[in-house]
Amino acid sequence: MGSTPTALPLELRSLLAGLSSATVADDQQWILHLLRQHGAAVVSMLWRLLGSEQEVLDAYQTAVCRLTAGGKEAARTNPGGYFYRIAMNAGISTLRHRKQHRQHEPMLADYQARRAADRAASAGSVYDQQAALDRLREAIFHLPPHMRAVIVLRDLAELPYTRVASILGIGVGTARLYRCQAVARLADLLGQETAHE
Repeated sequence: MGSTPTALPLELRSLLAGLSSATVADDQQWILHLLRQHGAAVVSMLWRLLGSEQEVLDAYQTAVCRLTAGGKEAARTNPGGYFYRIAMNAGISTLRHRKQHRQHEPMLADYQARRAADRAASAGSVYDQQAALDRLREAIFHLPPHMRAVIVLRDLAELPYTRVASILGIGVGTARLYRCQAVARLADLLGQETAHE
């Protein structure tokens, strides 16, 4: 999981830089404070989860809109955790949409045939890192929600277990257990996919 891209594209970096100069109405200051405090980490998490600049921007915008719509009361007990959760949910929705788009694409059969031919042609060549990332993202998508949440926050957002536990409202030991289970499940999912190729 350490092979995921970490450097943010220019547009995402400028989005985060713009937070320092943003101005909002007094009753919305809490949102700006939340964005300044957690925005960079949330964007980095989305970037690792999605790997697409436009999709990260869309998911981030969706999360900010949900923050605004939910109001300060919705985020009262754990604002940072609330922000991470709605951003993660927006990212997972994007992955679902991406999967549905692929399933309904009329040229999918042609794409799969070309992909199989490329794999056969490059059997002895260097490991395709982008394909591995795509397979990993797909496998994460298939994890049960509690495991997926821990993997996204711990491994993609690189948050410590104490923060992951706080965001998800579980104990640190439980977070560690869910991560161990998620890693084992990911190994099974990726192993099954390799066996079918």
